[in-house]
Amino acid sequence: MAIPFVIPSRTFSSRTAAKNYIRDEILHAYPVGQRIPEGTHHTVLSDVLELHPNASEKIGPGVEYFYVEETWRLPGKEAVGKDQRAILVVRTDGEQRDWSYRHVIDSPTTAANVKSALAFALESGRLERRDADFSAGPVTCALTGQLIAQKHQADTRHLDPTWHELTSGFVEIHGGWDAIETHSGNGGIFVGRDIEDLELKDAWLSYYSTHANPVYVKNEQPERL
Repeated sequence: MAIPFVIPSRTFSSRTAAKNYIRDEILHAYPVGQRIPEGTHHTVLSDVLELHPNASEKIGPGVEYFYVEETWRLPGKEAVGKDQRAILVVRTDGEQRDWSYRHVIDSPTTAANVKSALAFALESGRLERRDADFSAGPVTCALTGQLIAQKHQADTRHLDPTWHELTSGFVEIHGGWDAIETHSGNGGIFVGRDIEDLELKDAWLSYYSTHANPVYVKNEQPERL
């Protein structure tokens, strides 16, 4: 049974579904060199990059934007096929870094598994909060100030504090990444990765409620009739 790939902004049915989405909707959809705008695609890439084993070095002081580049143009990659592409991140200090979304998704670190479990624990609450926030009408995009007319056009983001700051702060209190056990069903049918200790899971939900400041960013989806 496929195990969903969970990030703060959305849930994919499997790791393959997540990789296919990034490949088809981003990697081969944007022209080489074009800045990927704020919205769903930027959000998904930011969430996945957070799971990179060297996320701190890749992200640095923060993510400015992502763009697609031909892989053979990158240092040390001159021998690869001319049809191959890569996604680069440009940091707020102007530095840019190459990174592999496939490696992140296929070879999760302990920290990545914990972050996925923490995101999974919030999934039902995230949807309930979005429904409640949109029940009174349109919501303002935290980045552009534009009104988001319908809830399916809103992606959840953590800007201040960031998702990394939230998860790292919680984990530090509870002994570090290796101290938090997660599972994907323990042999049974289960959708997602969850926190093994139920008391610890409740502690995370309480921590998130106290420290998080989730906002909405408008994505590219059209309004529904």
